[in-house]
Amino acid sequence: MAALVLGALAGCSDASDGKADPTAGATHKAPAPVRLPVPDGFAAETGWSTSASPEATDVEPGSSGFPLVAVAPKSGLVIQAAADGSRVRAFSLASGKTVWTFTPKALTSVRPGVFVQEGKAGEKVVLARQGKTRGSGLSTSRRTTTIDVIAADSASKATAAHHLGLAAPDDTAASFTATDSGILVGPVIDGVHEKAVAIDAATGVQSTVQKSTVTVSGCGSGSCAVQASAAFATSQGVVSAFQQQDRCDQWAKGGTPCTYGFQVGDAWTSTSVAPSGMHVGISLAATGPYLVAAWHTSDPQTDPPALSDTKKTILAVHDLATGKIKARVSCTSADALTLQPGSAQSSTRLSPNGDFLVSGQVGFDLATGRGHCFTSTASTKGIDLTAVADDGTAYGIVHVVDDTEATSLYGRLPIAQDGTHTPGHDSARVSVRSGTAKALPAAAEVPLYVASDGHGLFHTRDMVAVYPAS
Repeated sequence: MAALVLGALAGCSDASDGKADPTAGATHKAPAPVRLPVPDGFAAETGWSTSASPEATDVEPGSSGFPLVAVAPKSGLVIQAAADGSRVRAFSLASGKTVWTFTPKALTSVRPGVFVQEGKAGEKVVLARQGKTRGSGLSTSRRTTTIDVIAADSASKATAAHHLGLAAPDDTAASFTATDSGILVGPVIDGVHEKAVAIDAATGVQSTVQKSTVTVSGCGSGSCAVQASAAFATSQGVVSAFQQQDRCDQWAKGGTPCTYGFQVGDAWTSTSVAPSGMHVGISLAATGPYLVAAWHTSDPQTDPPALSDTKKTILAVHDLATGKIKARVSCTSADALTLQPGSAQSSTRLSPNGDFLVSGQVGFDLATGRGHCFTSTASTKGIDLTAVADDGTAYGIVHVVDDTEATSLYGRLPIAQDGTHTPGHDSARVSVRSGTAKALPAAAEVPLYVASDGHGLFHTRDMVAVYPAS
């Protein structure tokens, strides 16, 4: 069962009655939940809710942004950070009772993000903040990035097991790139870091990873030397993306294909597990014991790889430790969505029982090894999946393409920006078992997590609500 980071969905309800101030004192239980419009199967008249704040956005597509809400599934907690980074609260997923609070060292001009990491030592909550220290006396204020690691099973007044302060140069903007088993901090461009700091939440150890030359076997022309850049961190090590630059046909005109791939720590390389005839592999996301990748035969280096209707893309679930393919499906899309390292991380979810996985616009039945595409065609719209339950029922938002770079990036959920009022999105319920999809009533919200007991967590721009199964 993988930990989840839950961004607020764009175009969601602006309900405000019955909310508690997320920066006020901790409440034991919301007395009356706000009733969001939700799909059949959730009892919106019961449950609990609390107010949420708009989340800051990251201008670099492929980063994890600055989410203020996350789920610790094994601990049964909903984690919420204040918008100014001054506090973190952990709520019981089932009851809404405050289990613990954490108050970090004060910073100003803060952009916080909260993440949950899983490991042998249990679930850890990571509060990552970008801000400025407070100047005093002869000391001047300076930019900094801080990392606080809190055990999910903390007592009521939680303390940080680890506190890290990272220098923040004035000429670069750092991003957070997080999975459920690792986090990178550093500038990100096109889904990769030329240099970043990797944080081990279990030990508090930080290490620098940077672009390096590696020799890869299995390129179209045999072994090749490539430049590998970190994309995201996992329990098996940092996943790095690379692209062959010489001794290959960079224009994809029929010569020796250029290899575009990835390496998972010291465990395995994409060229050793690629489907037959596939020379382009993009690591889209990681969750639990799995990595999700997209595969093409070849692509010209002048254009980024895309999920389009001009060629089929194989989307596959790999064993994170060995690279073995556990499930796969071939898809096309009329929307021509860019495939980028880490681009589907925000939409990649495991069902609590581990039987089903959704990522971007694809759902996988891991027991059968089959997948289903919920991508667009000439007559149907694509569905960005947001959650999957233990029975294979999944939910999602109908994909809308506009002029922003984010909507053309495969797997990135639409995030509501501070101060904007985006129109409501249509939504859908799908079956990962059968591949069928059905539109939900207009304005219906969709869950971002469905627990084993049926509780659904909904996160709009200004509301967090949890409703039990009806």
